Amino acid sequence: MHPLARLTVQTHPVFSATAMAPSQDSMRQHPLPRRITVMVVEDHPEFRDTLSRVVSESEDMRLLGACKDLPAGLCLLEQHCPDVLLVDLGLPSGSGMVLLRSAQILWGARCTTALLTVTGIDEHLLTAAAAGAKGYLFKSDQAADWLGTIRGLAMGQSPLHAKLAHSFLQQFSARAGAADADKGSEGASLPWVLDVQTHALLLHIAAGYTSAEAALRLNLSETDTGRRIRAVYDQFFQPGPCLSPRELELLGLLNKGYTFKKCAELMGVSESTTKTQAARAYEKLGASNLQMALYEARQAGLIA
Repeated sequence: MHPLARLTVQTHPVFSATAMAPSQDSMRQHPLPRRITVMVVEDHPEFRDTLSRVVSESEDMRLLGACKDLPAGLCLLEQHCPDVLLVDLGLPSGSGMVLLRSAQILWGARCTTALLTVTGIDEHLLTAAAAGAKGYLFKSDQAADWLGTIRGLAMGQSPLHAKLAHSFLQQFSARAGAADADKGSEGASLPWVLDVQTHALLLHIAAGYTSAEAALRLNLSETDTGRRIRAVYDQFFQPGPCLSPRELELLGLLNKGYTFKKCAELMGVSESTTKTQAARAYEKLGASNLQMALYEARQAGLIA
């Protein structure tokens, strides 16, 4: 048995599922009812402009906006609900995690979020998945791959590479072990659940097969494959305290060491407003002071 195969596995499928974008034949048979709306938050100007142009020139997509930092991204997100929100985590004005969380608070499942990444480091992707991200887009990919990824995300499908699949399996295995240890105790957590085919799919991808190759070997369609992977991402989502986007923005700035006065200046509000927002955030986080609030926010994955 594979060393990571010690999971809770159901003997009947509970998910239907793709990690790859739909084929052109599939697109013709099941045309999208309208253009996919996309929003980009990326601080690198050349990449941001290139990706924005590629999206704008696509016949089945519409760019709602592109910006370089967290405040502008929050402003855009409060005004528009994109089908797909693409975010870089390392924004100069704060973590892109705030945008991932804010999208969940503002729009829920109507907005699919994904990470813009160069390396695809699985630790970052796991953190992003906990904040609600459903995939990633490699900056080094070709334009056609970007468009395919966006289409897949908009249609309920998610990408997955080998290292991330391995990390997912490790997390599922650890959760299963913890559930066994807590069995019978009060407040025991329920194990995450994988059906047999989804488990086999993760094992194949972790072993080095592409999503398409794994789908072929397991007799799964591309659509089914991607949706199964999306269901895995869904299980990793950890809803945090229901802070407002502005409260999240404020905590991110305070975490960077800014004073309330400077935060107010950056956010375009009065200092008294920031202190009121902070008090509300403290209450939601169960904290009595700033340091405790920042600690709880980090533990909840709300700030980096």
